[in-house]
This record gives sequence, C-alpha cells and structure tokens, in this order.
Amino acid sequence: MATRRCQAAAMASRYPRLGCGALAAALRAQGATWPWRLRVVSTCASTEPLLQGWARQGGHGPSAVVARHQRHGRGQWGRSWCAPPGGVWVSAAWPFHRSAAAAPLQTEGLGLAVAVAVMEWLERLGLPVAFKWPNDILLEQRKLAGLLAHRQLRGGAPQQLGMGLGLNVANAVPVGAVALRQRLGTRTPSLPQAQAAVLLACERAMVLLEQPDALVQACQDRLWLPQQPLVGTTGAPVRVVGLTPNGGLRLLQQDGRTAVVHHGTWRLPAPSLGRFSAAPLPPRQD
Repeated sequence: MATRRCQAAAMASRYPRLGCGALAAALRAQGATWPWRLRVVSTCASTEPLLQGWARQGGHGPSAVVARHQRHGRGQWGRSWCAPPGGVWVSAAWPFHRSAAAAPLQTEGLGLAVAVAVMEWLERLGLPVAFKWPNDILLEQRKLAGLLAHRQLRGGAPQQLGMGLGLNVANAVPVGAVALRQRLGTRTPSLPQAQAAVLLACERAMVLLEQPDALVQACQDRLWLPQQPLVGTTGAPVRVVGLTPNGGLRLLQQDGRTAVVHHGTWRLPAPSLGRFSAAPLPPRQD
C-alpha cells in the first residue's frame, strides 16, 4: 500500500492534474450516462501508461486520461503519432458490460464500434469521413483520427475494455493529415467538446456491439476502398472488397478467390494524395 501511495505521489508530481471542469461540463451537456473518472494533464509521454498506473491505484468504473500534448504517442505497428497541443489525445478504459456478452468483443470488433461512433459524430458536423481499416478515420483521404482498442482478460474472459485515440482538432498536422479546423473554421468544436464526444463514442460503441451485423454494415458503408491494386500478403496484386462479420478485411485475388486478413497481419498503404485546398490553421480559440 505504501508503495502504491509513493507511486501515486510521484505521478501526481510529474504530471500535475489540470482542471477537469470544462470536460465534465461538456460530458453532461452531451448526455453522458457513464460516471467517468477524469484526469487531464498538460504534457506526458503517453496517456496509456498514465491510465494504467491510475487504474492500479484502485477505483472502478469508466476512467479517462486526457493530455494537451503527448511527446511519444504510439499508433498501429508502433508508429509514432504526432500529438501537439490543440488535438484530442486520450486513453480510456471501462469495465466489460455483461449485457454485451453475446457480441463479438475481439479487438477488431471493439475498434470498429468506436470508429463508427466517432464517425457518426463527425458526420453530424457535416464531414464526409471514411474508415481506413483497421483503425484510422480519413477526411478527404487525409488522416483525421487514429485509434487502438484493447481488452484485458482474466481466466479467458474479458474484464476491461479500453481505447487510445488521437484526433486532430486545431493542432498542427504533418503531410498526409488534416485537422478539423481546416475544414470547419469557426464551427470547430472546442477541445472539451471534442474530448467529450470521443468519450461518448465509447459509450455508444457498447450499444453498437449489441448488434454486430448492423455494426459491420455501418463500417462497411464507410469503408475506404483504394482504387488501385495493392500488394497482398503473398506479393500478388489484390483489391479490397469489404469486411467479414468479425472485422477482418476481404481481399480479392487475381484468381478470383477471396483472402481474409486480420488486424496485425497486414496493413493498407497510405492514400495517394491528390489536390487538397486546406486553409492554414486559424489562431486557436481554446
């Protein structure tokens, strides 16, 4: 117990908590139903180890760590994620809901559900987003958001679900990416509003998981389909044709047969970038 208290004190000293009032108010305004425990920090290496360390100190229920700036964010395949101030950088975890016991809660299924929930919110903002399998959200073929879903097992049964997500809002972005403010201008949600929308997407994801067929169809309808042939797992050309019921990607081979790849075994290339008339980022208002 003393060791845990020392660890907690060290974390609090290194990553002092900022006010959570604006995020809590945004969650209430947007209709959150889960009793979120919130921690907001200014700068950290990554939100995920902070969340895990916080969880080891005790406490139950949905928890989230939000950073204004991540120095070493990590995405799929261990790639670095640019996470400067102005974006949403969050790690969240919540208990496994027994009501979802019949749903396909493999990592792919949870990732699809969170991605669809985030895209539903973005579409309400008027943005034509697309899903780049297995965990990216595109806007005009530029990366807008990326997420990694995970679960903790005990005795082979899921005990806790989690998600790390980065969303470009008003931050500087690298080549091949885009931020909300470049398209929405003065209509861009504030950071607390966007952070709250991401956490509500976790709540929405558990509802979507109760209807796995409808979930896969919703993701299929938004799936980014590269127009050019790709190099498949065997080195032969393939085309992306859709998703399987458990979230795998179906590839059409030259011989007419279909191959299925799953998260972690193959990845889509970055979209080919065409003309893009993105305005420079206006000054931040947050």
